[in-house]
Amino acid sequence: MRSGRAPVPLRGAREARDAVTLVRLLRGTITPLRGNEVLALLEPHRPRLVPKPVNPLAAIPGQPQGRLLEALLRPTAPIILDVLLPRLRDHLIDRVVHNKGTAEDGLPGALEVATALRALVALLRGAGRGAVLSVVSAIEADARADADRLVRGEASVASMEDEPAGATAGAMDSLAHALLRFETRRLMLETLGATVALRDVVYQSRRLTRHALRRAAEAMDGFGADRGIKALHASLATLASVDGLLVVAMRNLDDQEEHREEANAFVEPADRKAMNDCLSAAWRLSDTLFDLVGKAANGGDLDELLFEALLRQLRSLHQFCTDLDHAGRPAVLDTLERRLAERSRALAGIAGERLVGILLARPADPAKARRLLARGQSLAQLLYDMGQDGDELEALALRLVVARDALNHAAA
Repeated sequence: MRSGRAPVPLRGAREARDAVTLVRLLRGTITPLRGNEVLALLEPHRPRLVPKPVNPLAAIPGQPQGRLLEALLRPTAPIILDVLLPRLRDHLIDRVVHNKGTAEDGLPGALEVATALRALVALLRGAGRGAVLSVVSAIEADARADADRLVRGEASVASMEDEPAGATAGAMDSLAHALLRFETRRLMLETLGATVALRDVVYQSRRLTRHALRRAAEAMDGFGADRGIKALHASLATLASVDGLLVVAMRNLDDQEEHREEANAFVEPADRKAMNDCLSAAWRLSDTLFDLVGKAANGGDLDELLFEALLRQLRSLHQFCTDLDHAGRPAVLDTLERRLAERSRALAGIAGERLVGILLARPADPAKARRLLARGQSLAQLLYDMGQDGDELEALALRLVVARDALNHAAA
């Protein structure tokens, strides 16, 4: 929104509400009283040059419902065609394509409005279908432009800035939000019965999902290959958006389920390959993280902020494995989840033993002991967050209490 300009209001709000009511009235039992309700509902939308319609139902009592509906539509069709349908078209484009909202109470949902639009066109035997086609075309073009912008645009920006893919904080959340907008488009096109456009939007959604998984894999692999600050930032930004990564992964698994493609010895389906590459990168990242954390827990030199950042990544990886609940969940996720828990428990044992060893060493090194005590507390929190509250956590907690008391006593 340009500064100094008032927000553009959502078009067709009243028409959307009245169209939903109109369809409900026309689907009920048609009576002269119902005809009066329809005419009263449409009166505020009647153009000044259109004569005020007269209820024709009172003059044809006892007729079948089909003939009564046709008689009621004859005087009201010009208002529906010339006013209601174009405004419904503008309303849906504003909400679905331009992503406009309103605080107005009682406004029906976009899917309700789309259902009403399609129902009115059907009642008019196809008249006004151009309004439906306009909405479908706008949604399809917006989906294609959105996918191109995210897939091609972000790739060019990443190459120009010479940063690892996915380095921008919140990039995964942005991609997940974009995928949720694709879900809205898919539901809208299904409601409007636009099967051809739906196939194209589904393709663009799958394309964006694969792109998001590739970005996540590149970010995680980047830290394993180059343990510099930029690579760490990319990896942290990706796993910090674990909820966004879960949305992307769930969409990918849904795509694999909806579009089953036969794999062979030469070609792996693109959706499955994107997921497998991402999980392989997560596995390799866990190796790198445990290598660095293990050295730090054993007394190695490592910045405390970096140590905490590494533990956050392990925690996020474990959360990703545990929260990805799907019928098509890959078996490697269960293996990686167990592996993360087992190696974290092993690290807790190493940290506890090393802490005791430092306390018993002569000459004493209180600074190193306090550093290991802080790292042990962080590892204990990691085990707790992973749900590993067994013997390993109790043993580490006991050693931490003893170490803290010993250091406080020595300081006194």
